[in-house]
Amino acid sequence: MAITINRTTKPTGKTFQNVWVEIDADGDKCVFPHSAPEELEGDDLQAFVDGKEDFYKREVLRNMYPTADCYNSGLKEWDEWIAAGCKNAEQTKTTVTPAQPAVDAVMGERQVVVESEVDEEVSTTEIVEVDGKFVEKTVTETVKKTVSTPQVVKHKLFDEAGEEIGEHAVPVMESYEITPAVEAVAEKTETVVTRAETVVEKVAWKDTVE
Repeated sequence: MAITINRTTKPTGKTFQNVWVEIDADGDKCVFPHSAPEELEGDDLQAFVDGKEDFYKREVLRNMYPTADCYNSGLKEWDEWIAAGCKNAEQTKTTVTPAQPAVDAVMGERQVVVESEVDEEVSTTEIVEVDGKFVEKTVTETVKKTVSTPQVVKHKLFDEAGEEIGEHAVPVMESYEITPAVEAVAEKTETVVTRAETVVEKVAWKDTVE
């Protein structure tokens, strides 16, 4: 379909002319300003603007739907997008958490220590007044105290001749966990919607001819 030339102007001293063309875009008649070589007239000018029809229509649609997913696409993709309801597709993001192998606990060894409570006498000195005299007194009381006792097993100790010469204490050892074990974790894939499907509202072309 031929493009209708609405009007033209030729700026003084310029090598181009301004051309206002009327095109159909998404059901609206729109007047689009552009430029053409200054020497073109009549059929030559008409042929020039007819050759720009797809460009004009695409530029008008880009202004009508500035957030369209097909903004940088060709006119064919624009027509398909509009025919499908002017919808921007849902966007998702998939995150993959890699699998983690099981890790054994890291164990250590230490001497067994037993804590126990013992009675301990504690003496303090205080000064009190007795019959008008200051008397220094020692006060003793029994308190509970927690003590830690490393555990050992005592064995008889002999010299090279086989004579018993005393005792030898061998520490009682125990295993303990330095770092706990970690269970294996399977690979996990999670997909979340980052943008819901949306209908893009059309912005009216300011030069639309009713």
